[in-house]
Amino acid sequence: MMKYTAAVLTLLSVAVAVSAEETADPKVIPGKLNVHRYEGPKDCDDDDKIMAGKFVKMHYTGSIHESSEAGEKGKKFDSSLDRGNTFDFQVGVGQVIKGWDVGLVGLCKGVKANIVIPPDMGYGDQGAGADIPGGATLNFDVDVVEISGVAPPGPNLWKEIDFDEDGKLTKDEVEKFFQEKHGNGMPDGLWDNEDKDKDGFISWDEFGGPKGTNPSEAEL
Repeated sequence: MMKYTAAVLTLLSVAVAVSAEETADPKVIPGKLNVHRYEGPKDCDDDDKIMAGKFVKMHYTGSIHESSEAGEKGKKFDSSLDRGNTFDFQVGVGQVIKGWDVGLVGLCKGVKANIVIPPDMGYGDQGAGADIPGGATLNFDVDVVEISGVAPPGPNLWKEIDFDEDGKLTKDEVEKFFQEKHGNGMPDGLWDNEDKDKDGFISWDEFGGPKGTNPSEAEL
């Protein structure tokens, strides 16, 4: 995904400000990013407001929007509620799709909103897995649980992916992680990029994600 600076995201958020206003019967403008807050505060202090660079914890349910020209209308493809854990990320640094990086800016802690994301701000012409075909318009029902300007302790993804704790990652382990955590398979090109020596495994040194302390060193 492309990375967007805080300044650019702030400008882009202004473009969706009108559609972010609460209305009794929100009208979705085709091809545009639409944000409809249906519960929670409209105004809040900056400490409780999503801005580019802040760290957010939220629940979401994603589905194919009724206006979508591709995919099964109304079909749910992913939900953090099914996993029982919030989805935690930093806004405005390209960790998520552009529709989230832009559409969430300005929402307050405690807000529930529907965000309708056009293909060019979602997964584009390529799509993402079997349930999100290329060209799909997406609907996300989001619940903003927590907002912070300070990064939380980093996750140890290595420990989460190395299911058998043998000190190396297999394709099956990485695929299983993405299916369980994100509801989609491993992103294209990730394995080739991580398995740098092409031995069929990802070593701790090769792994590019957050990984804590080398397990072999921790045992010493």
